[in-house]
Amino acid sequence: MLSSRILSLLLCFSLCLCFSCSPSAQDDPVVPNPEAPTTSIAFSSNNSKWQDEQTTRGAGNGLETLFTSFRVWGYKTTSDVSALSSSQIVMDGYKVIFTQGSAGNTASNTADWEYVGIENPMLSIPQTIKYWDHSATSYRFFAYSPFRSDITVTAPTAADPNVSLSFPFEYSDAATATSSPYTSRLWLATPSSNGTSASSPAYGSCVTLTFAPIIAKVRFRFTYPNGTKSVTMRNIQFSDSRFLDDASKADTPLRGTIHATYPLTGIPSSQQPVITMAPASTDAPGQILLRVPYEEPSDAVHILKDPTLYQKWYYVPPLANIPYEQGAYTITVNISGKKVSATVPAQYMQWKAGYQYTYIFKLSDVGDNITFADLQVEQWLPGAEIKNDGNGTQEW
Repeated sequence: MLSSRILSLLLCFSLCLCFSCSPSAQDDPVVPNPEAPTTSIAFSSNNSKWQDEQTTRGAGNGLETLFTSFRVWGYKTTSDVSALSSSQIVMDGYKVIFTQGSAGNTASNTADWEYVGIENPMLSIPQTIKYWDHSATSYRFFAYSPFRSDITVTAPTAADPNVSLSFPFEYSDAATATSSPYTSRLWLATPSSNGTSASSPAYGSCVTLTFAPIIAKVRFRFTYPNGTKSVTMRNIQFSDSRFLDDASKADTPLRGTIHATYPLTGIPSSQQPVITMAPASTDAPGQILLRVPYEEPSDAVHILKDPTLYQKWYYVPPLANIPYEQGAYTITVNISGKKVSATVPAQYMQWKAGYQYTYIFKLSDVGDNITFADLQVEQWLPGAEIKNDGNGTQEW
């Protein structure tokens, strides 16, 4: 009997040793401090407000109005936040999924977003619950959405202490709001922030990631004189003036890789990732040709015969992030058999990631001419009001 008890104790001790030595790509499990609250890391999402955002999955501005998954990285520091050597990975590309009404089912799900037990083809180990480490000096999280496996991740080095997410991109005039990936702002918190600053979330709180597209969004529309009931417009073309007559000369980068880069050291002045685009080495250039104006179903005047074309946006490469300078854009239209045109100066055609641009053209009172009337610029993420005073893009 004594030998049996000794054997059992030895077996138990051996199992403990095995579990304590198991390798993991994540940080070591946090041992809760009895004097500090035990709080699991949980996520919620936000895509802020952008005009014409989809709201098909309930009210609010959550990411779930567009996508039901994202992939997240989490890092913590236990000493100097400016030293890469003190950075430890907490979540190595965890997959997080949205299930309506599931909040509260687990300690890691407080807002219908769950990561524990979710199968992740990019990881060789299970996704386990993570707790806030109250001895850490900082936490930072960032993500992209929706979850997909063709994204390249560049790990940090001493010479370049950043993580870069690289997305393949190819322009299509048939693209939609959900055919391009979104990246989040950097979520950064330290124990001393205590939620006193909107840009420094409270340590230990629910991690709310705010997403924005990595491309730009463009549309053009017409306004008409009062009393106009109908107008006939045909052969609409809106493109870089340099290539309207010969598209074979177009050198606008339409294919390539878009990079979103996040810092792992220090306290950055902005929580937005650095977005850049590298054109493909072959077959990258081409012409961006916009043909379909934006119309609302409720508009009094319709020139589009197909209602499925209403509310048309173009999801274009972030050319200003390359940078690539477009030329002036010219719109040509056939109005009642007469070809007319209007030109938008080149300084208004520099498209940035996460911005949307509305070009407005006005039909003359006699209905036989058009002029460029206005440009409206909006940013997806909350920020300072954008001033469009006709003096270029210095404030964008």
